[in-house]
Amino acid sequence: MTAVDDRGTTSSFGPVGVGFHPDWDVHDPIAWLTGDPGALLVVLDQPVDATDLILLEQVDVEAITEPAELIDYLSVATRLEARLASLRLAAEAAFAVKACPDSTSAHASYADAAAEQEVAYATHNSVYAASKEIDRARALKELFPGFGAAMAAGEITERHCAVLVDQTRYLTDPEVLATIETQALEKARTLTASELRKFLDKLIARHDPDATVRAHKAVATRDVYRQPIGDGMAFLGVTHQAPVIDAVFDAIAAAGKALRAQRGGAEALRAGNEDAASGACRADALAALVLGDRGEDGTLVYESSRTQTELHVVMDLDTLRGERDGLALLNGTPIPAQIAREVAGGAEFWRRLVVDPVDGHLLDYGTRQYLPAALREHVLHRDPVCRRPGCTRRAQEMDHALPFPEGASDTANCGGLCSRCHQVKTAGHATIEDSAPDGSGTWVTRWRQRIRIPAQPVLEPPPRTASPVVPPAAASDVGPPGPHADDAAAEPGGDGPDCGATRDDPPERPPF
Repeated sequence: MTAVDDRGTTSSFGPVGVGFHPDWDVHDPIAWLTGDPGALLVVLDQPVDATDLILLEQVDVEAITEPAELIDYLSVATRLEARLASLRLAAEAAFAVKACPDSTSAHASYADAAAEQEVAYATHNSVYAASKEIDRARALKELFPGFGAAMAAGEITERHCAVLVDQTRYLTDPEVLATIETQALEKARTLTASELRKFLDKLIARHDPDATVRAHKAVATRDVYRQPIGDGMAFLGVTHQAPVIDAVFDAIAAAGKALRAQRGGAEALRAGNEDAASGACRADALAALVLGDRGEDGTLVYESSRTQTELHVVMDLDTLRGERDGLALLNGTPIPAQIAREVAGGAEFWRRLVVDPVDGHLLDYGTRQYLPAALREHVLHRDPVCRRPGCTRRAQEMDHALPFPEGASDTANCGGLCSRCHQVKTAGHATIEDSAPDGSGTWVTRWRQRIRIPAQPVLEPPPRTASPVVPPAAASDVGPPGPHADDAAAEPGGDGPDCGATRDDPPERPPF
């Protein structure tokens, strides 16, 4: 491969000489184009440049024999990653400014949320992560240009910038912010992000003249939140003042220690009783403190008056009866069948759902209620999680894809959204096209991004089994079809026209 000396021409790769070394002959196959790993060390002495990517792509890391050269490769890749991050953040800051202009509209407050969704889709990220990135991008542009330039040069990483922005989010004095950036940047080039966080804590304490106000603002963000984590489990988080969290944890730990003693302690754990693990005991002790009490043997006893809540547990009848362990859903999240049966055991009422036996999609809902209420429950059963692609919140509000009265109130035009996404859509920042009765459709953002909304089957399709082949001789023994043969055939596994009559009525209590 031969390179052409174009140093006298304009290049999109940056200023003359960037990415090159004076010892390289540009008229011969040069190191950065032939994949010579020895060029990595030379590149590290130059400012980060787009030509670094060419070198990384040409070098075969499996062919490198010297570990030191692999470290050089990682260093070059990290610098380039920081450079690309600076370009991404600059674009996000520019988009936020252009997508959220000042407005007197009553729905202007939802523009930021819409912008976060746009960035999330473009970067394949969560909305929360996108909002943090936008805040970081704005701060680097307006408050911390030194850190932004250092990241663009590959001297620090995006993680360093994230720590700076996060730690200074309650500071408002421009002079204090400038002083902190100057002093922190001197250290950031040689510190890890975690070390920088500790250094900033000391720096802010020294320069912040109003720590009380900052602490008060931090307390205002206290909250409790939950997140499904799979396998029938969920995460519960609490943010509060450090002394409060310490006291709460100490109380939970003490209750957990007492519960572990009731369950046999370390000896029981060694014998295979996983419920005697310290972590499991702390979790169960917390549940007992909030929802009920624990028995003498360490079992949890929930008080019904403290657990009055509405849970949507969905499973097929065979799974409910314990005849098979099919898919079960708790508020739209898959859970093990055994846990679903235990939760269903405490149900005070049951409701029938009719699903397509082929694909598991919800077809109908019991018609014993007035239509609007029945429709709402049908939609929220079909869409237990917000319909917007990427959102994991529970669907709480019914939305018309095509606004009413232009759009009908039916299963095709209605869908479940969380409150936030419903407000964003109502404010005109998104629309839904191709809405179908199975919940599928297309989420179209204001800035032309189209994301497919997949259909969400309420239950998994039943396993397909091959139809038995009836021998001709056996077929001859079968008498002529009776008057209700078609009715029986319409009910899989049915014995007659009335075989499914009782299936519409749920049992009074679980059949186990």
